[in-house]
Amino acid sequence: MVRRSALLVSGFALAFAACGDPAPDAAIAALGPEDTFVPVGPLHRPGQPCLLCHKEGGRATAFSLAGTVYVNATTRSPLANAEVIILDSASGTFSASTNCAGNFFVLPGDYAPPFPIWLTLRAAGVQRDMDTPSYREGSCGTCHTPTIGPASPGPVYLLNDPTMTVPAANQCN
Repeated sequence: MVRRSALLVSGFALAFAACGDPAPDAAIAALGPEDTFVPVGPLHRPGQPCLLCHKEGGRATAFSLAGTVYVNATTRSPLANAEVIILDSASGTFSASTNCAGNFFVLPGDYAPPFPIWLTLRAAGVQRDMDTPSYREGSCGTCHTPTIGPASPGPVYLLNDPTMTVPAANQCN
């Protein structure tokens, strides 16, 4: 009987160890499948909340901050080679650059800011400052969803005027 109980307890422990955290797992599943034309890596899932997977103990390499920057809100063209400047509550700063998909990320070993943080974008002689601080979220896509609404200001972008352009940057192959 003792052996049977031990096996039963071991079985439950394995079953629970195999399950993830239901809330993040549901949020990740809601993102939908990967784009089959974009390999998993620094160019994948632009505009989505990166830290769902890229967190300590998550499914992928942990990031302290990550997001996607677009040229403007209407075209959703990725903004490559933009400088993302982070100012933290201890007056520390860090700079990251966007890749050809508009994505940027910061590894915790490089910079783990104390919140709140403020962000500034710079590219093509234009600077845009984030209007409000972020108090706890390192994943820009959590607040900056594709659709503007009561819970989101919409995507992160550099230019207010959709007729303005920035010089062409490196295109993703």
